[in-house]
Amino acid sequence: MPRPHREIPSQRLAVSVVQTPKPAAKPHRSVWWAIGITLVGWALLAYPVVLLGLLSYIVMAGTYDGTVTAASVALGIAGFLATLAMVAFPLLLGLAVKVRRRSLWFAAILTGALSVAACIYLTVEWLVPLG
Repeated sequence: MPRPHREIPSQRLAVSVVQTPKPAAKPHRSVWWAIGITLVGWALLAYPVVLLGLLSYIVMAGTYDGTVTAASVALGIAGFLATLAMVAFPLLLGLAVKVRRRSLWFAAILTGALSVAACIYLTVEWLVPLG
């Protein structure tokens, strides 16, 4: 005599799966890593930040004899944005090293690329012609 339907095990029940332990997340580094990277970065970028900030203001404001054009205002705003990127880059890099998050690494790489581009612009466009 066949078994009643209620006694037949269901085929829908999940088979017992052995759960593998997840690898433990790497611990955060010391806050001194972030502080050190930030201070060294700001010390290295201090001169370019001040120079680009002044040049951006001069280009955007114009001279007493010249007129201010839309191109000079756009160039000044772009210079100020590059200055902000140079200020933010060491802090974001220090936080990315400390916390180990992908989003912070992405932001650090983006601001780092803008900082390198701004330093190349300062060197090629302003410092080399003066020498």
